[in-house]
Amino acid sequence: MERKLRDLQLAEKVEKIAEKDVELAEKVVRSLEDREARIFGLVVLHNITENMEYLKNAIETAETDEELLLIIERSKTPLPEIAEMINSPYRRDIAYCIILEKTGDMNFSSKISDARLLSASLKRLALKKLYPENLRIARIIPDPYYRALALMELAEREKVDLKDEIVSTVGQVKNSAMKRRLEEMLEKKY
Repeated sequence: MERKLRDLQLAEKVEKIAEKDVELAEKVVRSLEDREARIFGLVVLHNITENMEYLKNAIETAETDEELLLIIERSKTPLPEIAEMINSPYRRDIAYCIILEKTGDMNFSSKISDARLLSASLKRLALKKLYPENLRIARIIPDPYYRALALMELAEREKVDLKDEIVSTVGQVKNSAMKRRLEEMLEKKY
């Protein structure tokens, strides 16, 4: 456990080392015994140098869905081909959510089967975009709870009157505790 912690701490420093000396950073990464730390370091090297060999080595080193997900999370490049390598449907959905949020490419939303994950991801994406695209994305969020949250935030930020649409969306929320929370938020805003 001590070794894993030390390796992870070293892996976090690889970026600073690589900015000054890529060869030294590569030696540090190769010296890491912990597989997760080595993968993290290889992805950092890939992000800095854009050398695909580092990414290839990270993928070859990965043995679990969690490690493949780590590559997708840490890589600056969207990697849908790696998402397809993930066996767990839930983790694959998370991978596609990350890719969707990184790229803004709505085509990836069709790869996400979990409506809650998709809704949370689309909410975050909508809040990153500019008006009116952000409103268009918010309106297609499948889960009414997340849709209502996104619409409330956008109405406030963009100074747009969406009260009727928000009230209608809140009415679609089935969970009574979540619905009550949204109604309380609505009362404070309107």
